[in-house]
Amino acid sequence: MKIDKILTNKLFQSFIFFSIFRAIYGFAIVLIAYFLSQKYNLSIFGSLPIFVISIFVSKVFYKKFKIYFNL
Repeated sequence: MKIDKILTNKLFQSFIFFSIFRAIYGFAIVLIAYFLSQKYNLSIFGSLPIFVISIFVSKVFYKKFKIYFNL
């Protein structure tokens, strides 16, 4: 069937995995930034480095997961 062909496509699988990964990782980063900003009384600009660092960390994690899950 056509749907089976789409579901077994590596590009589609990678896209779905990336979407799920970003949703979970993004939520975790927002929680971490919130708790750190509350604990250390940071402004919105004080939590900005957390988000910038998370961009690079997420790229590293995603590359490792992509190899691990053979996507």
